[in-house]
Amino acid sequence: MAIRRADLAVLDVDELVRRGAAAARVGEAGEARLYLAEATARDPGNADAWLWLAGVESDPQAKRRAFERVLELRADDPEARAGLERLAEKYGQAVLASEDAAAVMYCTWHPNRETGLTCTRCGRPMCPECARQHPVGWRCKECAKELRSPLYKVSPIQYLGALAAGTALSTLIGIGMYMIGGLWFFALFLGPAGGAAVAEAVSVGGGRKRGQGMQVVAAVSVVLGAAVGAWIAMASGLSALSPFRGALGPILYAVLGAVAASRRLK
Repeated sequence: MAIRRADLAVLDVDELVRRGAAAARVGEAGEARLYLAEATARDPGNADAWLWLAGVESDPQAKRRAFERVLELRADDPEARAGLERLAEKYGQAVLASEDAAAVMYCTWHPNRETGLTCTRCGRPMCPECARQHPVGWRCKECAKELRSPLYKVSPIQYLGALAAGTALSTLIGIGMYMIGGLWFFALFLGPAGGAAVAEAVSVGGGRKRGQGMQVVAAVSVVLGAAVGAWIAMASGLSALSPFRGALGPILYAVLGAVAASRRLK
């Protein structure tokens, strides 16, 4: 239910603080801000009201001002000091600078670098090295990492599984490509198809993951399989079964297949 101005007017400061604190405890930040903002407007010297207000403010600078007001009224207040420390830890030391201070910011991760960039999600200052481009603006490397799709988060075990699956299939394809190596025009068309098949095997072996790491694994699997397959065909005597055998097939497959496999896992 919306709180009207008339409803606030009939409450004294203590009741406003009590209701604001109760709303804050149950997560009703918007309602709590209405009660507590009214309380601090009527009684600017009420440290408890400022402290509760700091807890429900969403803007880092508004939080800072509220915590600082508490410390003006109660210099040794541990909660206000801890609140300012948490702000600095989360948003960087620049958040503790007042609006009247010189507008010089320093990168949260490289304190010796001045910057004019701030993260559009958390507000922390960041240098160009720590900035990541995002559809809605620049994000810091921490927020970019948090928001990254699980599809692109690959563990070492998943990389190993992807490499094993891709190389196994690629080796079989490599044997076949050596057997038809003399028919280079067939190899020219079959190379990309083989690379696409290896990319699918890499994806399955790696838990359906994608990204740059998986692209590299797919390309390596193609090249490795082409070489191992050609060696097996020659060493085992299989090559004697085909009059069209030749190294050109595995070479075309390695080049064209690696490109196709890599593109498939973007």
